[in-house]
Amino acid sequence: MAESVRNKFFSGLAWTFIQNIASRGLGFVFMILLTRLLSPGDFGLIGMLSIFIAISEVFILSGFGEALIQKKNCNDDDYSTAFYFNVAIAVVIYFILFCGAPLIASFYHEEQLVLLTRVLGLNFVLGSLNIVQQSKLTKAMNFKPLAILTLIGTFFSGVVGVTMAYFDYGVWALVAQTLCSTLLRVILFPFFTKWHPNRPFNVDSLRHLWNYGSKLLVTGIIGVVNRNLSNILIGRYYEKDQVGFFSRSQTFAAVPSETMFYVLSTVTFPALCEVQDDKDRLLSVYRKVLFNTMLVVSPVIIILALLAKPIVIILFTERWAACIPLLQALLLSRMFLPMGATHTSLLRSVGNTSLYMKLYFITSPLSLFAIGISIPYGVEAMAWAAFIGAFLSYIIEASVIGSKFGYTIFMQLRDWRKIFLSLAVMVAIIWLSTHWLTNLWAQLLTGGLLGGIVYFACCKFFYLIDEDLKNMIMAKLNLKH
Repeated sequence: MAESVRNKFFSGLAWTFIQNIASRGLGFVFMILLTRLLSPGDFGLIGMLSIFIAISEVFILSGFGEALIQKKNCNDDDYSTAFYFNVAIAVVIYFILFCGAPLIASFYHEEQLVLLTRVLGLNFVLGSLNIVQQSKLTKAMNFKPLAILTLIGTFFSGVVGVTMAYFDYGVWALVAQTLCSTLLRVILFPFFTKWHPNRPFNVDSLRHLWNYGSKLLVTGIIGVVNRNLSNILIGRYYEKDQVGFFSRSQTFAAVPSETMFYVLSTVTFPALCEVQDDKDRLLSVYRKVLFNTMLVVSPVIIILALLAKPIVIILFTERWAACIPLLQALLLSRMFLPMGATHTSLLRSVGNTSLYMKLYFITSPLSLFAIGISIPYGVEAMAWAAFIGAFLSYIIEASVIGSKFGYTIFMQLRDWRKIFLSLAVMVAIIWLSTHWLTNLWAQLLTGGLLGGIVYFACCKFFYLIDEDLKNMIMAKLNLKH
């Protein structure tokens, strides 16, 4: 069984990573086009509503969806009950949003948010229709259909958004892009899963799923509030252009971290669930995934942060220059997200969602406090406050979860010492190679290429690269026969 899980994990990781890179890369292209076509104020209006968009994603990716994955012997009663319950909750939330739209607009002093909230809120209801189908595919570790659906949704919704932006529809281009992406998944999912609710609502199934999923849903919503609090406060106390700069920086910073977060949470969770009864195997998988996450994520984030100025000016033009310091801080704060995904996947795989929820209640006030006290000092201070909060939260989370499973944070740091050394050499080379350059393209190409080459060379020198993972990815790319 251990070998089977190992093969499934690496196969799923390779396929999901490659396909996710394709869809994220495509989404990134559309993001650049939209940023060039629309104003900071357009993004600011959507940024004010970002918390509601993010909560809809929590309903899609957390709660009962993960409860279905974690439960070993799911039946049609479980799947149908989860579907009915999630749709019902989504409809209730949309009704609350619809009625509360004037209050939201009043809070931000933006009258046009009334209609925007009511239209964008439909994403809640649409997203709830996909939860069971997505969970069934994830539970079977069948990631190819999920990748295809993501790619199709990203492409067509991006085309819709860019077309509307080109014809001066402003903020509505962003609304249409969001709704189109979710609607396409609703339409296409039945072709891949062949599932539809075929059993009546079952109270016993609800009780079992609720015991597990409700805690994840609560912690997911708390996490969303935590991550989007800055947008809420900036929208309340600053101009919408400032919200636009901050939200664009957040979106860009999320590309590398959320790509890895999605890959790891999608693949690691079902893999850990399969070995949840084998403590030694569980710890081995957890330790290896955490190491490889640190190995891959940290250099990407640090290189992007060091080269933030040429990246922003080249991709988004000078009018977005205010994003540069914000992007640097937010990139570094997001570096902890993929590693946190591994910690929480471990807890969820063994059904310990109580500790998962307790940790959220412990760490969330840290971030809220850090961001709250930074409000009078400007948007840049709030971005660095987000970094401090994320760093402290990760230390607490890694210490508690790692100690519980026999892999303390000190053991983690000891395992990562050669990674830290490789990163230090990489940073020094990038700084030395770009410090005297004035041309932005020269800074970007020189720093990026030299930094990547030096880091890879250090990893090879210290034997840090996982050969199993490398061979699996090469096989998926048909580079190795």
